[in-house]
Amino acid sequence: MRLPLLLSLLSCLTLFVYCAPTPFKADLDLALRELDDLVERSGADDALRSLTRRADQLIAINLHGHQLTLQRFANQGNSHSIVYTVATPGPLHGDFAKTNVAENELRATTAAGAVKLSGVDSTGRRWMIVQRSPGMPITHTGAFRSVQHDQAHCDAMLHHAARLAATTMVHYWHHTQGWLQNDPNPQNVLFDDHMSVAYLIDWGQATYTHTPPNQAHIEAEAYHMFSSHGFCRSHAPPPMGPPRGKAHGTSTTKGSSRRVAMHF
Repeated sequence: MRLPLLLSLLSCLTLFVYCAPTPFKADLDLALRELDDLVERSGADDALRSLTRRADQLIAINLHGHQLTLQRFANQGNSHSIVYTVATPGPLHGDFAKTNVAENELRATTAAGAVKLSGVDSTGRRWMIVQRSPGMPITHTGAFRSVQHDQAHCDAMLHHAARLAATTMVHYWHHTQGWLQNDPNPQNVLFDDHMSVAYLIDWGQATYTHTPPNQAHIEAEAYHMFSSHGFCRSHAPPPMGPPRGKAHGTSTTKGSSRRVAMHF
């Protein structure tokens, strides 16, 4: 009896979100997100979990005179913020809009130079518009794809990614005068196609510290996070010779592992 009742409640809640006035949609979106996490932890099936993801995907806000239409972003990351993308044509189009932002996240993201607009909308909700990163996930880069079927070279590429992530994180600690991003997982560290530049995104776990970060510890943590995703596991046969071109992590990136980027 519990499952049909829960299904009925979720259906009613979803319908209510569809019909809710705009000022309340972000609050209800957060409630649905938290409910979705609870349902997922309960082990319910995919059909049940999908009911918690049917909130209205578009909302409109007015922020400092900017009338913006926002579309919910599918990948919400690890922070408690609710993430949208700006759908309105103009200079903010494609950037990320985040609400329910913790004070540390707002301060750290601002210090890192990634906030394009921030403030409170007409309903009293705080927002920040964050510049979209030009980077891409490691698995989308040409450098990674060229070695992903060779276990040894692929693992070397993950070590390189972790080293580059740690270097970039320490750089931003200096640049922001104390803010440490603290979350070097594959969702929050993006790269250029050649894996020569790293970009940090999502400062939801950031902390402020006067103690210089230990780069070796950050690198070890980043490597653990990257390798635990199983990016290098493949049933494809290894190549007969060395990887083609110069996408190998120890050739393309030689001398460039300390490059950092000031974009998000």
